[in-house]
Amino acid sequence: MTEKKSGKFRCLMRSIIDSPYVVAIGSILFFILIGFAMYLVYKDAVVMRDVIRDDFNQQQLILARQAAGQIDAYLQDIEKEIELLKRLLDDELEERMLDEALSAIFERTLPKGLIEIGLIGPENTVLVNLHIDEVEPADIERIRRNCKWNAENEMKLSALRVEDMPTVSKKVVSMICTPVSLGGDGEGILYAQLDVSRLAETVMKDIKSGKTGYSWAIDETGMTLCHQDRDFIGVNAFMARQKKLPLVSFKKINQIMKERMMQGEEGTSFYESWWHRGLEGHMTKLIAFSPVKSRCLPTGMVWSIAVCAPVSEVAEEVEKVYTRYMEAEAAIIAGMFLFGLLVIFYRRRTSLALKVRVSEQEEFISSILQNSVDAIIFIDNFNRVQIWNKGAEMIFGYTAKEMLGQTFHRLIPSEINPDQELDRIRAKVEEQGYIKNYVAKRMAKDGRSLSVDISRSLIRSKDDNIIGSAAIIRDITEKMEMEGRIYNTEKLASIGNLAAGVAHEINNPLAIILGFTDLLLENFEPGSPTFEDLKLIEENANNAKKIVENLLGFARITEGLEDVVDIKHSLETVLRIVNNTLMTKKIKIEVEIPNDLPSVKGDSREFQQVIFNLINNSVAAIAKEGGDLKIAAALDDGWVNVSVKDSGSGIPDKIKSHIFDPFFTTKKVGEGTGLGLSLCYGIVKKYGGKMSFTSVSAEDHPNEPSGSIFTVSLPVIAEE
Repeated sequence: MTEKKSGKFRCLMRSIIDSPYVVAIGSILFFILIGFAMYLVYKDAVVMRDVIRDDFNQQQLILARQAAGQIDAYLQDIEKEIELLKRLLDDELEERMLDEALSAIFERTLPKGLIEIGLIGPENTVLVNLHIDEVEPADIERIRRNCKWNAENEMKLSALRVEDMPTVSKKVVSMICTPVSLGGDGEGILYAQLDVSRLAETVMKDIKSGKTGYSWAIDETGMTLCHQDRDFIGVNAFMARQKKLPLVSFKKINQIMKERMMQGEEGTSFYESWWHRGLEGHMTKLIAFSPVKSRCLPTGMVWSIAVCAPVSEVAEEVEKVYTRYMEAEAAIIAGMFLFGLLVIFYRRRTSLALKVRVSEQEEFISSILQNSVDAIIFIDNFNRVQIWNKGAEMIFGYTAKEMLGQTFHRLIPSEINPDQELDRIRAKVEEQGYIKNYVAKRMAKDGRSLSVDISRSLIRSKDDNIIGSAAIIRDITEKMEMEGRIYNTEKLASIGNLAAGVAHEINNPLAIILGFTDLLLENFEPGSPTFEDLKLIEENANNAKKIVENLLGFARITEGLEDVVDIKHSLETVLRIVNNTLMTKKIKIEVEIPNDLPSVKGDSREFQQVIFNLINNSVAAIAKEGGDLKIAAALDDGWVNVSVKDSGSGIPDKIKSHIFDPFFTTKKVGEGTGLGLSLCYGIVKKYGGKMSFTSVSAEDHPNEPSGSIFTVSLPVIAEE
């Protein structure tokens, strides 16, 4: 019995399914559902279009408010400047100071639309007047007729007036005045003339709404104060539009201006137009307007700022929204099941929320990366840069475009093997998972040597696979240089302490030498060879004593001597001392010293020490097989220039900027202290002289003759 019933049921269902009416009804229902879904999409698109238009207009309203507020701020600035000048006049400012104050105020307010400022005396005389070149000064009758202020002497703008001269652009001008006390001379009027159109244009020229939107302004009479079409300025806006297109109706925009803008209202709307920035044809524009609310505007005066843009500015956004809704509805229709609809809707909402969250996090992380003063860099497993932030750009000078996909090889100085350096860092990171405060030398794009502090750690994926590493690099060049300067300062202090002991130990034998030399000199006739040798011993012992004193002077501030130096005699003395050394070193010396050199300011022993140090440096730079050395002196425009020229190896370009630094030396340990040139430089500077050099090094210029020229310039003593 049961099997019979089930068989009948199956036959009934098969007959229903096979019936041609089922297909027809199903098709009709399907298309009805599709049509209803399309209708919903259309309604949603219309609503979204209106929402986007309203949002766009609200943005335009914000721009209009900002422009109105800025114009009010400019008016208040001008009012405050005039009020300041008024107070200065009340304090009976001197005429010279008045002119200076007036000029300063005029310069400050000129960019804000001020074109003339002046002061009228009680007898209708213009006491002071400043104005721009293309403006004729206002006559006294017009000034007195237009000047307005209330019982509390609050300044108010006068009625607007159009100045249309053939030689200059059209202007809409107004005046602002205040009474001032001129002491015993009575009262005067301090006035200023404003170019309102220029003031408005200064504020509104940079306003951009969408891609092509612009701003304009009218007053309570409908006169155009500012417009991107300059033919409109100073003309009634109703008449200007009708004149441009006499056969077109401007009913809607005229209604907006007359009933809302000219009444000082704020709001948004739309209207029909037939042109926009050179484009002609029918179009709908969105408009937002806001009045200027300023205490400088008298009752009844209205300035309204409008910002407009064609609806086509937002058409693309509406189309995007419409397309997104179509896709969503198509997905819903394809499912045709309530459960599928709910799932898709839920997933869509979750996806959007997730995108917003991810976007916020990405923006947050991007902000941290780009605003960090430290270099934040991500490197993949092949040591290639994948992220290069602004901090890295500031430190190394390379832009992200130059570094993305590149390795760090270009950042490694030439004296360091880049492969070994990068492999060593990578090995430490992979071994420990990170490195911290790794100090290394790097090179910027402009060739500067940098000291950097590197911290680097591994970055792993969710599967615990290494995908690269992140590095934070800090520029510590200044810190390292500061530590070096502190270290050198400590060395200087140590030398100062050492010098005291050295002076005591050396001065004692020097005193004995000088004493016995004096005794021996008494036993020989002046002019004899022995007598001359003893005098040379005495002179050089005194020089040694002076060197010890200079060493002490290097560690403390001492008063400079005001001796007179005989250049020729001092140079000949030094040459006698070094002559044997030069012959031993096979160095050929050439001397050019005129007999008529004037005396210079300085100390002869210190001058000889300078020349002696320069010659020693030249001898050290000349090769063992010998070379050339030239000592020359010459008078040049009040200066005596002494040069020491050698054919040595020269000074490399990379160290030229450091050769006068204390303790800087290229000699081996034990061969030099690095104080020679620093002491020489200090001695020359102490007497108002100059010390310079030129050098061509064999290292930098192998195809050119090498050598150095050091020049000491000392001022000639003025004849009394």
